[in-house]
Amino acid sequence: MRRTKLLSVLGLLAALGFATSCDSFLDPAPSDVLTPENFYKTSADAVAAVNGVYEQVKWSYWLGFWYISDIATDDIIAAPRFGSDGHRMSNYIFTSTEWPMGDVWGSAYRIINRANAVLDRVPAITMDPVLRTRLLGEARFLRALAYFNLVRCFGDVPLLEHEVKSLNGLKVSRTPLDQVYALIVSDLQEAITALPASYSGADIGRATSGAARALLAKVYLTRQDWTNAARVAGQVMTSGRDSLLTNYKDIFKIATEITNSESIFEINYDGLLDPGSGSVHTLFSLPSGFPGGDAYGLMTVAPSLAALFDSAADTRGRNATFIKSPYVDALGDSVKWADPPAKLGPAFLKYLDETDFQNMHTRAWVKQSNNWIVLRYADVLLMYAEAVNEGGAATAGSAEAALNLVRRRAGILPVSGLSQAAFRDSVRLDRRREFVFEGQRWFDLSRWGILNAAILAKTTELQTVAPGETTVHGVPSNLLPLPQPELDINHNLTQNPGWQ
Repeated sequence: MRRTKLLSVLGLLAALGFATSCDSFLDPAPSDVLTPENFYKTSADAVAAVNGVYEQVKWSYWLGFWYISDIATDDIIAAPRFGSDGHRMSNYIFTSTEWPMGDVWGSAYRIINRANAVLDRVPAITMDPVLRTRLLGEARFLRALAYFNLVRCFGDVPLLEHEVKSLNGLKVSRTPLDQVYALIVSDLQEAITALPASYSGADIGRATSGAARALLAKVYLTRQDWTNAARVAGQVMTSGRDSLLTNYKDIFKIATEITNSESIFEINYDGLLDPGSGSVHTLFSLPSGFPGGDAYGLMTVAPSLAALFDSAADTRGRNATFIKSPYVDALGDSVKWADPPAKLGPAFLKYLDETDFQNMHTRAWVKQSNNWIVLRYADVLLMYAEAVNEGGAATAGSAEAALNLVRRRAGILPVSGLSQAAFRDSVRLDRRREFVFEGQRWFDLSRWGILNAAILAKTTELQTVAPGETTVHGVPSNLLPLPQPELDINHNLTQNPGWQ
């Protein structure tokens, strides 16, 4: 089934909350100008407004997010062709002026304001109450996702629960973390009851009750609320709606994006149906000169990470997440490259769908249809395993059984009889191997409190594979700096400790 494109130009404009100023000689109530007052009238308007929230979510994951979640971790090494920004992020020598911080911050608040406009205005529309409930649930889910990304990155952030209609409404201070998390949890709990378990036709790809549960489990896990994390992840597991795919590489097949049994929530890109807004992570990560179109070779898998795929049978490692030169592709072509150099580690393959014609023959900037996966079932299993091991009640089987489902799919031996500490290490290792370049690593390192140690190890490794790239150093804190431009225009904000 073809994936839906959850966007609408009309919804995009409406959700922005456009306001117009009128001179005295103009009609004080124009009917031919798109404003919130003359837009939110029908159920079609409500759907378009929610589609506008999804549209902004798409852009929030397009580039800046994974500069933070993956480039700025021990998984990825910046190759020579990467720009200076990529090297600063990879080397963890960025400052508050670096653009990815501003991109993540600004995109999140655009999502939040669009969602707030929906939540403020759609309840007054005369329409099918079932559809209204669903649309409000979608808005709450997307607002929760945006706030969750914000607090994980920056800690205390301004809490805006209603549509901002003037610049004065943006002169706000940081809200304590607990209050922001309270809204996130409340939004997701409401979304669980408001959203359907599945969709059909053109609506496939919208947020579901299962997506809200999976995200809520991750929120509880991040808060180290092991009891609720295990309980909610267990609910996803016992629902029977999700299962691991047999073949790890099938997770990233374009033909079955969103509709496969492991997918829970994805950011939907389609460079053909939606020209100019296709994904770019495939092009960034493939080695330079890879046949079939654009391939930039901007990064490698860190040699130390590649070595952690300790079994040749691990289907997530060589020829799945990474490749070494020469590589024989699905077309039978022997591919060789020298850029990026092998000393920096093997090249990425993960997002290339070798069964897709466009991926293999006509790759080009913003033309890719490779989705960004926010939540998938393997994540739920590993969250459950972690939460139960840390003290949460086992409501859907043992922690060991959940972890071993992921390990068996990868073709490696199950674990048995491990101590709590050894099991913790095993879960952390498999999270790393399972989710390379999937927007997970920085957040895992931060919530585990080992980000400093990981960057120290990475900068030490760089002394061997890329002498002179950067000195050995750690990180200022487990949070990122607030974007300096935001502090410049809003003096009610304060910077995180350790950052300039």
